[in-house]
Amino acid sequence: MAPLGLGVAVCVGWAAFPSSGFYTDVLPPHGILVLASALKLAYLLGGAAFAFQCRDLLEPGNPARPAWFLLSLGLLSTFAGQLCLAPFQLTRNETPFPTVADMFFLLAYPLLVAALLVLLHAYREAGFPIGSVAERVGIVAGVGIVGFVVVVAILKPVAAAGGALLDRVLTVAYPVLDLVLLLPLALLLRVALRLRGSRAGEVWLLLLGGIVFLCAGDACFAYFQSLGEVHLDPYVHGTYLLAYGLIAGGAHRQLELLKA
Repeated sequence: MAPLGLGVAVCVGWAAFPSSGFYTDVLPPHGILVLASALKLAYLLGGAAFAFQCRDLLEPGNPARPAWFLLSLGLLSTFAGQLCLAPFQLTRNETPFPTVADMFFLLAYPLLVAALLVLLHAYREAGFPIGSVAERVGIVAGVGIVGFVVVVAILKPVAAAGGALLDRVLTVAYPVLDLVLLLPLALLLRVALRLRGSRAGEVWLLLLGGIVFLCAGDACFAYFQSLGEVHLDPYVHGTYLLAYGLIAGGAHRQLELLKA
């Protein structure tokens, strides 16, 4: 996890001290963009490979087996999207929007949502404490209300900014899809917190924490994109690095558990 911490620290430092000598002479913005792009690709591809290996090590009929396959596909789709952006980031020092990459990023959402729903079913089948119906409804309703407020706050500047229709549709789509992703995530976080202190709890806190940062990254991107605040890009890159790195780390820990 050391490269992840270093990459995030570099992005945070870039945001806090953009005019310092280190970020103008030693590691300029283009160099950071190249570093962030390479780390994102590595974590996404590694996470997809780890998740697929987890699926292979689970016996046929295990209810969690399809979830790891779906997670692997979701990470691969996100990897494909990031790979589409890489040439622009490496050669032109820019991250264009929208591009064909958004097709792959959007495709990842139903795969990730399906993975979380399958995991919820697997937990219930295994007898884990997922809560009563009333508790689950309360959690989903609470997260839904908070998420809705956040999405509306993001959408206001988007509506006011105008711009091309495709740009606005995609900028709105990401936070809305994140809200859908957060609903099963909240229920799984409840289970993961009850498992904290165990190796299994560590796995799920890493995985689900990564998905939380993924949603945060999308929210930041949508908000900053609509306002044209490109100087805040370091926060977006740092948040996505945390998301992909934590998910890959969780999949790797799960793989170690299955091999033990």
